[in-house]
Amino acid sequence: MINFLLDLMSNLVILAALLATCCVINWMRPDVKANGYLVFVVLVAVALLFDVALTFLVFSDAQMRYGQFSTLEAFLPRLAAWLTSCAIALCLSRIRSRKAAGRAAARAVMGASPSAH
Repeated sequence: MINFLLDLMSNLVILAALLATCCVINWMRPDVKANGYLVFVVLVAVALLFDVALTFLVFSDAQMRYGQFSTLEAFLPRLAAWLTSCAIALCLSRIRSRKAAGRAAARAVMGASPSAH
């Protein structure tokens, strides 16, 4: 359980760093729309592929030295942490897009002028 929590915390720190970086990029270059949530999900997908390759290909070949890391029981907490952090990122992205849509709708309503009849 502690491995899952540590992996989840490290993934969330990476998410926060990516979001901050994308925020700075969007602030510096308004024409660029960097989506930190999408970047994080892609990064997690690539990291998960490398994790699977390390766990089941590299560590399984060196059983004497890394046998404890090549088991499915060692991989499942990492997989759960990857998937949980992706779910959190997607939920935050959805919340952000709904808030942005609500603000855009409110501006459209306030910007409309009443008809002069």
